[in-house]
Amino acid sequence: MKFIFLRFRIFFIFLAILLFTLGGVFIFLFIGNTKQAEHITWGATFGHSQAESLGLNWRETYLALVDDMGVRRFRIPIYWDELEKEKGKFDFSAWDWQLQELEKRGGKAFLAIGMKLPRWPECRIPEWAKDLSKEDREKEILAMLSVVVEHFKDNPAVWAWQVENEPMLRFGNCPEPRIEKRFLDQEIALVRKADPSRPIILSDTGENSFWLQTGKRADIFSSTLFRIIHNPTIGYVRYPYPPIMYHRKAAWLHIWYPNVRIIVGELQAEPWVVKPPISQYSVEEQYETMSPEQFSNNIEYAKNTGFDEFYLWGSEWWYWLKTHGETDIWQKAGELFHSKN
Repeated sequence: MKFIFLRFRIFFIFLAILLFTLGGVFIFLFIGNTKQAEHITWGATFGHSQAESLGLNWRETYLALVDDMGVRRFRIPIYWDELEKEKGKFDFSAWDWQLQELEKRGGKAFLAIGMKLPRWPECRIPEWAKDLSKEDREKEILAMLSVVVEHFKDNPAVWAWQVENEPMLRFGNCPEPRIEKRFLDQEIALVRKADPSRPIILSDTGENSFWLQTGKRADIFSSTLFRIIHNPTIGYVRYPYPPIMYHRKAAWLHIWYPNVRIIVGELQAEPWVVKPPISQYSVEEQYETMSPEQFSNNIEYAKNTGFDEFYLWGSEWWYWLKTHGETDIWQKAGELFHSKN
């Protein structure tokens, strides 16, 4: 009888400790508020092939963003499957033009480079490299990175390198579920050696990670910030997290790695559709996950995280809306980029 009582006592002590710990984690992550940053830098992601997929003239779209909207900070992905369509033959012309136009206007960009980059299918592998062995494909990725960094490292419009995109996240149409830490470390080392003058950015999901594995490898950690997503099993999901969660995750990361700067490199500002392109859906369907009201709500939510640098996701779509007579989001985004905060 004493033995049974002792076992129950140990169980309840363990349960109490577990509940106390979980309660502490909940309070730490979800309770409280933080002050908005006094000065916020706003930027946008731009992919010329995304503009083309929407039926737009991508140069016209880009110039509208920099001239009419006043965007001066960009994240620009250098997609491998567009850059090196034939092995050993690199075409930088589209990206050279974008950076040249940005430099004329005093703007800056960080370049996302590697195999896994922003936007579905995530992993961007040229046709000639798809059937390579894992070992040979990794050699080609490293060779490509070396060429890319060498090409852009003297460009004054480039201020940082983002190596891969959410490399620790199991997401995308990729040869492996995620990029191995071993190989990611090789990529980072290569970029650092080729260009020691610029910081390394690494990204991770803001909603489903504690950031330590990517954060410890980065000079700058880049979080995503999405409010509405689509899950293949349960459909559309609206995240219930409060803004303080991102701030507290940053505090947690800084306990271990105090010198890592934190930005939001992908702030949701376009619809989440089940199957791209967005343009195949009606505007009413698009607005179900990103209406003008939701756009404003996401901006205010982002401000309340306390971070001071954000790159909005969906700039190509804003211009598509504008060309279809829907100007509300274009105007709201323009006000944001022309504001001091």
